[in-house]
Amino acid sequence: MKGLPVLLLLILLISPPSLFYEDVPHENEIGGIESIEVTQDIHASLQNGSFRIFYPRCSSPAIVERGGEFTVILQNFSCSSVDVKISTAYEPVVDEFYLEVEKFYGDEVVVKVPDNVPPELYNLTVIGKEGGEYFAKTEPRAVSIVDSIDGNFTFVHLTDFHIGDPRGMKVSVRETIGWKAAKKCVEEINLLHPDFVVITGDIVFGQLYPFEYSFEYRTFYEILQQFDVPTFLCPGNHDGYIQCGQDGFKFWQEYFGPLYYSFDYGDAHFVMANSYDWPSKNRVGFSYVVFQWGGYIQDEQLQWIENDLKESNAKLKVLALHHNPLWDTANDSLIRKIGYKGRKELLSFIELYGVDAVLAGHVHYDNVTILNDTIYITTTTAASSLDKEDAYWGYRLIDVRNWSIFSYNYKEPKYSIPSYRLNVSYLSEGKAIVKNDLDMDVNVLLKFTIPAEHEGKYSVKNGEVVMERSNGNLLQIYVRATIGKGTEKEIGIELL
Repeated sequence: MKGLPVLLLLILLISPPSLFYEDVPHENEIGGIESIEVTQDIHASLQNGSFRIFYPRCSSPAIVERGGEFTVILQNFSCSSVDVKISTAYEPVVDEFYLEVEKFYGDEVVVKVPDNVPPELYNLTVIGKEGGEYFAKTEPRAVSIVDSIDGNFTFVHLTDFHIGDPRGMKVSVRETIGWKAAKKCVEEINLLHPDFVVITGDIVFGQLYPFEYSFEYRTFYEILQQFDVPTFLCPGNHDGYIQCGQDGFKFWQEYFGPLYYSFDYGDAHFVMANSYDWPSKNRVGFSYVVFQWGGYIQDEQLQWIENDLKESNAKLKVLALHHNPLWDTANDSLIRKIGYKGRKELLSFIELYGVDAVLAGHVHYDNVTILNDTIYITTTTAASSLDKEDAYWGYRLIDVRNWSIFSYNYKEPKYSIPSYRLNVSYLSEGKAIVKNDLDMDVNVLLKFTIPAEHEGKYSVKNGEVVMERSNGNLLQIYVRATIGKGTEKEIGIELL
């Protein structure tokens, strides 16, 4: 009984007053027209229609070159005409562009991006018209416009956020409350500003109190919006438990869409798999008591993965999932020691179809294993408990050159970047100090906002301007800077 007061205290610390929200949130609370301010000026008669945007989404965005095209996939769209626009996501200077509709048939709209769109992350709004009424939906952070896509890029592997998980308190109580550790990872990744981020599951906890998925998914969704780079997600075991009548995967599908899919970044192909593909009866749990938390991939998904890899001629192939297929997970079971179903088939596909890298999480520590020319990379947790003495909270920066993985370790032979070693402090809207306590140089992107009247009348201290955007009142200046290892540097705008 001594542990009960401690558990209740943890629940009070972690849980919000809004604990008992409805099981599945309404669409307008997760990206619909009522939740995104930029959509409210579309038309005086704008309505919140019943259709939804299936692709692209903030969890599986479209990355498109200026002047390029992409396909918007809708669900339950019945309007006779359609417009599509993008607007800058969560920036003080908002650019808005209507995209050229090249094809429109049923639930699919092929659109072209104008050549003059600045490279940035954008919200996507689809507007349908029927019988004099307008219907619209917005998906935040769904489109990333870039100057070009080539074989030289960086991305971050991030995993095991565990929003709602009290176990992070064993590392730091202060940084666990309010999900500070998770948010700090986002802040640092934004500073490094990779081309995109791959998140391999366990975004929530789902194993503490009744109906917690209502709060945890909502909270993670809000944290996800703080990224100013594209984010791609696949689920882990904690995301899919069935507790008190709540199925975590129903929340996943409501917030983020499919449980598995693939995407291309130029000649790089990424398969985002669901390695907690258990039948529903095996996903049942009662608070901390869950019966299976190991890997499992059903035959239908295995067939899809094989077909997807077989059909890809990409120069770089990456498989991302929560459970590393090198390791059996029979011990991740409460009663029946069922091994990792589909693991052997996955390993066969990886070798047969030339998968270059496999990204995984689950174990809360770093590991790198090279087998048959495939790099199996496991990255530590962003904010939960640590399962080995040399583990720490962090994320992994992966550098690709000429469509080949060039580097993936912060330190040899396996370690990812530790969080809380890269910090930025804004002294004003035009000045910041970046402190780099890492054992490597970093290239960072900072954004400053000054009155537009100073356009062309400023200089940059310790950095290089890579882009400007103005709305007539404000001027947003994008500055790149290199910060040496173990140093700090003041970067800022100096008015002339």
